[in-house]
Amino acid sequence: MTQTKLRPVHSGIRRLKTLPVLPTLLTAGNLASGITAILCAAHDWLYWGAVMVFVAMVCDMLDGKVARLTKQSGPFGAELDSLSDVVSFGVAPAILVHRLVLGEPGVFDQGQRVLWFITVFFPVMAAIRLARYNVEHSGPAAQEGGTGFRGIPSPGAAAVVCALVLFHQSVTEAGPWMGSVFQMKEYVSLAASLDWFRWSLLGVTLLCALLMVSTIPYPHVGGLLLGRMSFRKFIVLLLVGALFVWQPITALTVGTLGYLLLGLLVGSWRALRDWQAGRNVLDDEDEAGAEDVGLSAGEGAAKDEGPAHGR
Repeated sequence: MTQTKLRPVHSGIRRLKTLPVLPTLLTAGNLASGITAILCAAHDWLYWGAVMVFVAMVCDMLDGKVARLTKQSGPFGAELDSLSDVVSFGVAPAILVHRLVLGEPGVFDQGQRVLWFITVFFPVMAAIRLARYNVEHSGPAAQEGGTGFRGIPSPGAAAVVCALVLFHQSVTEAGPWMGSVFQMKEYVSLAASLDWFRWSLLGVTLLCALLMVSTIPYPHVGGLLLGRMSFRKFIVLLLVGALFVWQPITALTVGTLGYLLLGLLVGSWRALRDWQAGRNVLDDEDEAGAEDVGLSAGEGAAKDEGPAHGR
């Protein structure tokens, strides 16, 4: 009798029989790099922790491309990619910031609650951003690739934060004359001990967290690097590559901050344009033509093929 009752339940389960090997290994490399970054932060190896986040970005950029090239893309890879991104581009950068700013164990002492909030807020916003992306890019209407995102992608936000961590660590190791500029004072309370760089890092981290769930447009850097471009843009890319070879950490810091500011400038220009036209600057111009996926899913919607790659 029990087996008879359970048959309808088992018959409704969608089973996964095989896995795409190379794309799954790349996504697993993304997750492994993120976990390694957290372990490095736990041992105050902030430089290598930030490096591991950038290794995770390379894996994240390649797994979707490899899956499409080998015609092995599907909902499993996309869901695994999102789970990995939460760790590598949400939790790991936040832990690195917490260790750099505080410099010693502590969570809820005087002033530390603000740092705790930002540390938690960043990965929560990354998770919400990834969930929104998955919902909006699932089903037959989803477009893979694309040239831009709504809101800064989670790897982009992590790149901004981790580039600043790398910059700080490289400067403090350059010598006493430079390291003293970024040296944390003797700990009394968090508010009294932070220097200007740590306050700026907290502000940038909070800003990146908010931009991840915003609707401000940001370009798809991975699509630009792995796609086609004009001859002039390619020459500019070579010059940027030469600057990266000459001063890699400085070029990475300037480049990621420039990417952050690019979206802010575009968003400010659009807000000013809407305000001059008498429109509410908080309205989403794409909302009127959007479909409520949450409501339509139970109304005979098409088979869900899973979210497209890219975050």
